[in-house]
Amino acid sequence: MSEYYAVVVLYNKKIQESITVLNLLQLQEDYLHIIVLDNSTNDYVINNKEYFPSNSLTYHSMGGNVGLSKAYNYALSLLKNKSEDDIVIWFDDDTPVDCNYFSCLKNKVIDKKYDVFAPVIYGQDGVIYSPNELGWLKGKYIKSPEQRIPQNKFNAINSCLAVRLKAYEGYVYDEGLFMDCVDTKLFDDFRKKGLKFCILPIKIYQNFFQRTDNRNVQKYWNRFRIRIKDTLYYSSLNGFKAKVSGYIRILGWAVVYGVKLRSIKFSLMCISQILKIG
Repeated sequence: MSEYYAVVVLYNKKIQESITVLNLLQLQEDYLHIIVLDNSTNDYVINNKEYFPSNSLTYHSMGGNVGLSKAYNYALSLLKNKSEDDIVIWFDDDTPVDCNYFSCLKNKVIDKKYDVFAPVIYGQDGVIYSPNELGWLKGKYIKSPEQRIPQNKFNAINSCLAVRLKAYEGYVYDEGLFMDCVDTKLFDDFRKKGLKFCILPIKIYQNFFQRTDNRNVQKYWNRFRIRIKDTLYYSSLNGFKAKVSGYIRILGWAVVYGVKLRSIKFSLMCISQILKIG
């Protein structure tokens, strides 16, 4: 039987306040191992280092917020001697995962032809954001969980993604990406490797920051300046056409979120960031 390694990336949150960790601990399954990677600042780390509720949880401080790519690479280094048929599952710290997810995953993992398993992720607006079909400017959202996605255009977000460890043989996440486009780059590389993707028929509901009604310009800017940097870096890896796509996407955000926030300042900051980086 495969072992399952649930990797939770924690950010500025106490372990005992993480919805994901609390839900995983309630499962108490022998096959499930919880690995917490703490990207928090030191004031949270002091508390979290002392929190060891069971032998099924191991904790690692990353020494600050090193970004997702470095955290994921660290997790893979911890799992390098595990069986290639074992499963790693990537979680945010606020995902309401339960036993139904794992029951569904175990049923699909039996079929050895699949390497990557992506659940159906709904945003708070009822839109299915993952998996989706690769597009030039952005992914094309599916309208129902039953909709088929061509293998050569299969794309998904990293949250709740389950992957056989053999898929990571010789693979390293690009640490030039801090947070955004990490999963997009992963699926680019996985498609090139000819891996097989599967939609898990389980629904996960998540709240995405950019879909909230929050109109705090500074909070949006703190988030989007990282997103802009990562988008421009990712776009630069894929030729002129992709780079143009990256610029168009950022200009689109400048307009859309400038209107949403009623802030010309936000729009100008986005444009300024393009000029500064690009």
